[in-house]
Order: sequence, then structure tokens, then C-alpha cells
Amino acid sequence: MKFIKDVFNEMGKVTWPTMKQSVRDTSIVIGTSAFFAILFGAADWVFEQGITFLSK
Repeated sequence: MKFIKDVFNEMGKVTWPTMKQSVRDTSIVIGTSAFFAILFGAADWVFEQGITFLSK
């Protein structure tokens, strides 16, 4: 039980992010993920068109 008590004690010392920080960080992650999804999707499309063109 000492371990559990120590865990709760340490969790009380943690500096948790504010709601504003959490929203900002989440927005950055979603935006970055969307950017790279579009980038890799476009690159995939370009390669697909190139392979299709070369295979004709």
C-alpha cells in the first residue's frame, strides 16, 4: 500500500497543463497530422500517376 500512497503523493506534485495549453497542443498535433496526411497523400498520387504513365 505504500507504493500506492507514494504514487498519489507524487501525482499531487505534477504541474498539470491548463485547458488553454491542452487545446493549443491538441490543435498543433491535429494540424500537423492533417498537413502530413495531405503531403503524403499528394506524394502518393504523384507517384501513382508517374507509375501509371510509365507502364503504358
